[in-house]
Amino acid sequence: MTASTHHELEATPVLDIGGEVGALVVQLDTVPQTGELEACPRAHPDLRFHTGVHWREIAGKRVAVAVYPSIIQGDYEILDQALRAVAAVHIEGGEVAHIRLTLRGCG
Repeated sequence: MTASTHHELEATPVLDIGGEVGALVVQLDTVPQTGELEACPRAHPDLRFHTGVHWREIAGKRVAVAVYPSIIQGDYEILDQALRAVAAVHIEGGEVAHIRLTLRGCG
């Protein structure tokens, strides 16, 4: 199964936010070879976690999107396939953060 076909475009992620828990939506230029996107708390790079990157339909266009549905508020880094930080984001409890990320040429 390839990263570009293992998820249906119509599937809708469910977010679990509130209190000290927020969510993150990352729009990418492509699906990474692994089909996943790694993240970690800025102060604790050893506590990495990941989510799948899936093709979704947004405003009539096919877009690669990663959704982290439940993240404790704080500062995080998004990592490329070589586990290098390529973006930083702050998560607020009860809110959904959005970022756009270009991975071409990374990792």
